[in-house]
Amino acid sequence: ALGNGFSVSALVGKRELMKRGGLDHEAERVFLLSFTHGAETFALAAAKEVIQIYKREPVIERMWSAGRRLEQGIQKSIDEHRLGEYFKVAGKPCALVYATLDAEKRSSQSFRTLFLQETIKRGILAPSFVVSYCHTDADIDRTVDAVHDALHVYRQALNEGIEKYLIGRSVKPVFRRYV
Repeated sequence: ALGNGFSVSALVGKRELMKRGGLDHEAERVFLLSFTHGAETFALAAAKEVIQIYKREPVIERMWSAGRRLEQGIQKSIDEHRLGEYFKVAGKPCALVYATLDAEKRSSQSFRTLFLQETIKRGILAPSFVVSYCHTDADIDRTVDAVHDALHVYRQALNEGIEKYLIGRSVKPVFRRYV
C-alpha cells in the first residue's frame, strides 16, 4: 500500500519506541532497520506520492465507508441464508477476514475452499476482504452479489453434503504440521 505496488517498506511506531534508535536519549540505543529493496528511487518516489495523496484526499474515510458497505452487505447475505453459525466475518470493515465452519460448527478448510471456488466462479478472489481506495460502489456491489451467490451454494452444501458441490481438493493452511 505504501508504494502503490512498488516494493517499499517503512519502520514506524510510537515516538518513545522509535526514539530508541536515535542519539537523543540516555537509554541503551537499539539499531532499527527497514529494508525492502533498499533505497530504490522509483519505490521511494511512489511512496512519497502515496503519502501526499493520503494528506490531500479522503483515502481513509472512503476505505472505511466502502468497507462498512461491504461488511453490511455480506452480513445481510449471511443472515438471509441463515449462516450466522457457519460463516463469520471479523476485523475492521476495510480489512475483513472470514471463518468457515462445517455442519458441526468446526473450522473447515473444505468449506473455505467451496466459498473461494464459488466467489472465483463469479470473478471475485476473496481470501479476505480488503478494500482499496480505488474500489467503487459498483465494485462493492459486485462483491456483495458474488458473496451472496456463493453463500447460497454454501447453504446447499451444508444441507446436502459438501461433496456434491466441491470441485477438486480442499486448500490447506500454509503453516501446518507435516506427518
